[in-house]
Amino acid sequence: MATGQTSLGLHLQDLKSAADIKNKVILPEYYRGHWINGFGWNQHLWADAKLPTKEILDSLFPDTPVFLSRVDGHASWINSAAVAELKKNNYNFNQDPVGGRIERDAAGNPTGVLFDQAHIQALLKIPSFSTEQTTSHIKESFRIFNQAGFTHIRDLSMDSHVAEILYSLQQKNQQTACIDGFITVENLDDLERGLVDFKKCKAWPNPFLRVHGLKIFLDGSLGSETAFISQNYSGTDQRGLLAWSFEEIKSAIHFCWSHQIEIAFHVIGDAAVEVVVKAAREISAAGILGKLHLEHVQLLRPDIIHLMKPLHVHCHMQPCHWLSDKSWLKDKIGDLTQYLFQWELLRKNKIPVSFGSDSPIEPSSLIRNIAALKDTELHGIPKLNADFKLFHAHPDWAWTNSKTVFDSEKIHEVHFNGKQII
Repeated sequence: MATGQTSLGLHLQDLKSAADIKNKVILPEYYRGHWINGFGWNQHLWADAKLPTKEILDSLFPDTPVFLSRVDGHASWINSAAVAELKKNNYNFNQDPVGGRIERDAAGNPTGVLFDQAHIQALLKIPSFSTEQTTSHIKESFRIFNQAGFTHIRDLSMDSHVAEILYSLQQKNQQTACIDGFITVENLDDLERGLVDFKKCKAWPNPFLRVHGLKIFLDGSLGSETAFISQNYSGTDQRGLLAWSFEEIKSAIHFCWSHQIEIAFHVIGDAAVEVVVKAAREISAAGILGKLHLEHVQLLRPDIIHLMKPLHVHCHMQPCHWLSDKSWLKDKIGDLTQYLFQWELLRKNKIPVSFGSDSPIEPSSLIRNIAALKDTELHGIPKLNADFKLFHAHPDWAWTNSKTVFDSEKIHEVHFNGKQII
């Protein structure tokens, strides 16, 4: 969904400073209800490399709430009107939520930047896009993914409203990608709601949609220094953020596997992967078994891979993150860089790995992943000693008669469900 939203929305990737927001023309389609919504700012690309503040937005939009997501999807930049409206919607600015951070000035007042769970909880309180907007976003995402060579998508933010729209599009032969869906849940109290929505999704008879289970955001990103890692970030006294406790993670795994559904965890840092794997082993040892998906696993120590081996686990990785992150990774995580992108060690240990693009955080591109795999070899990351295509193909080769013809330079043809679409 975010791929279509970002493409048709307010683009902030080209900002060279926070003040450059004044040059943006705000179109009607950029609104969620009465809120202005945008995506893509990155303070590391600005001359001062400082986080933005609400004052700049206040001068331009004194009465309209603004919510602008950072390029990694783990932070937001908001204005005073947004702060006021979030407070009306019972958002608590007085303390940081577990797994999140509210940026504050010297006096303790919010500056207008929210990280991870603080960002996500605010996002949940702003208006939804209309059905018409959502339909446009879905169609746009299909166009983008197909052009990039993708015929199968993993959507980790599925819901029954989207499933209903997809059913309508599929009936009109307008769905041009198969989708593996997971329902995101925010906390233990949200599990039952997630299960209900899961069942609603399953009720729509769509041959191109498979909804598998629930998804949990456990840690943040390396760029924001909120991914949960096993040592302090360089020059800091902190290791990142963990949004769920060990006991809560165990409860979530138990809940899903007891209901015979799958569970997926957003885990970028090695310590985040470790806590999930250990929790899953405890539930498995109690005789409750199920499938575990680990999303991103950008940092992964060999001892954790050993712990994975008795589990029914599937890792999902995005080689392209190397190209975006390599210039600053060493400065942030020091010698932990030796544990980056362990696709070859996972392969050797017979743990399934699938590659993807992480769109819209990264461009939708098969070609970029090929380039990333070649570049990682030059920087000491062990070569993937297997056919790249096996890691980018959907595990169920029988799910539609679809294929992509490509080389390291270009997508030549895309076929979906027996028909050439590109």
